[in-house]
Amino acid sequence: MDGGRGSAVEAMELIERELTRLVRQGQKVHQHLERADQPLERAAYSILGALHDQGPSRLGALAARFHLDASTVSRQVAALERQSLVVREVDPGDRRACRLRLSPQGEKALRRTREERRRLLHDLLEPWTDGDRETFGALLQRLNAGLDRQLERPSGTSQGLTAESA
Repeated sequence: MDGGRGSAVEAMELIERELTRLVRQGQKVHQHLERADQPLERAAYSILGALHDQGPSRLGALAARFHLDASTVSRQVAALERQSLVVREVDPGDRRACRLRLSPQGEKALRRTREERRRLLHDLLEPWTDGDRETFGALLQRLNAGLDRQLERPSGTSQGLTAESA
């Protein structure tokens, strides 16, 4: 085996290990934040963040964004409605349909959670150079875009994510 191929394999193994560790650590951080007066579960945070960043959306568009079945997102949205974090409104583009938008309470809960998360990231990344933070952000964007492309492919294809590759 040539040195280039061996180092490429080693790099992939390192990335896989560190991504696994990152996900595990991320779960611990989220659990910590939930205990620290952060009322939003991960699914709630994701949905509220999408509604904040993209504006009011139909349920189907949210499901597509997260690569989930509409029934799954519907259950999550129903819980958010019960908590008065989102509200339904008539879609002005098609008055037969409705869109979801953040309520004032949803805006407040999202803002508190984002502030806490960003405070944690600031503390974690403060010793890094501006260039390192910019590079890291750009690489994360690239990784997430690649994951989105993989998830958009039909399941069961050799190009999409499989149980073995996920």
